[in-house]
Amino acid sequence: MLLPLLSVHAHVRSELEGLDRRVRQLAREDDTTRRLMRVPGVGAVTALTFRHTIDDPSRFANAATVGAYLGLTPRRKQSGVTDTNGRVSRWGDRLLRTYLFEAASVLLHRTKRWYALKAWSLRLAKRNGMKKAQVAVARKMAVILHCIWVDGTVFEWGTAGPA
Repeated sequence: MLLPLLSVHAHVRSELEGLDRRVRQLAREDDTTRRLMRVPGVGAVTALTFRHTIDDPSRFANAATVGAYLGLTPRRKQSGVTDTNGRVSRWGDRLLRTYLFEAASVLLHRTKRWYALKAWSLRLAKRNGMKKAQVAVARKMAVILHCIWVDGTVFEWGTAGPA
């Protein structure tokens, strides 16, 4: 009774490996996607998802509007004298927002090398909490990815800072 289930499992696993190889091949073939993958925490899936979700970077007036497009900015309620910031709007593409949040988590927890973005995010996490810092880093990563795509540059680590 288990042999048919094991054969189905082996078939699904081989198909999944083939799809994974195809995704990595698509990422390697495209120069822009390779440049996006140089940002810490951004892998092939995140870079391809960003590339195909944004599609045309020139439709954004500036890089800061990419974060708002993806729903990574806080809601604002303004009326007369009051001006309050609310929770993150969560409008836009949910899948890309999730991938950027995961990339921010990798940047905060897994990346050992020091750079300005990590130092800023750790200070923010200490002040406001880890979840809010991850959302802020995801928004900043979206801005960085957009700038890398438009300018044709690569991610710069910066100079070594405090240990």
